Amino acid sequence: MLCDQCKKREAVVHIAKIENGRRTELHLCAECARKQGSLPDYSNFNIIDNDFFRKMAYPDYSGQAEEEPRCNSCGMTYSEFNRLGKFGCPDCYEAFREEITPLVRRIHGHTKHVGKVPNRGTGVFRTANQIKRLRQRLKKLVQDERYEEAARVRDEIRMLERQLPPRQNGKEE
Repeated sequence: MLCDQCKKREAVVHIAKIENGRRTELHLCAECARKQGSLPDYSNFNIIDNDFFRKMAYPDYSGQAEEEPRCNSCGMTYSEFNRLGKFGCPDCYEAFREEITPLVRRIHGHTKHVGKVPNRGTGVFRTANQIKRLRQRLKKLVQDERYEEAARVRDEIRMLERQLPPRQNGKEE
């Protein structure tokens, strides 16, 4: 759909007004919307900008940021990352840490890589992983006040911890 004012560019702003029971529509390109005096100030942000990543991390995001984070190494802004979907350099991960942590948590369910246990090896990885799962189960059993079953799981954890080498024994680092 072409802009109602210039009739040259694609309309990206669509305004519907209802006055005295009558509906009127106005379709404007980004440039004409910025020039339009009766509209809110569109000059301080990019209308066409896609905020997909920011909206994923912050569902209540309105589209206006006061001061946008910028990578000190490559100069990339968060909106550029948002538009491109990839970072400009390795330092961007640190520069945008506050923005990407909720995004990663929302997409993956957690922010710590949990990986998989190798099929081959000494069995230490498998045992440590089993202890981790049993600790989670123990916590759930205690919350549910199932103390007898929790005591059995606790004893099983202690038995498995004795099988681990001394540096692997105990809680995760």
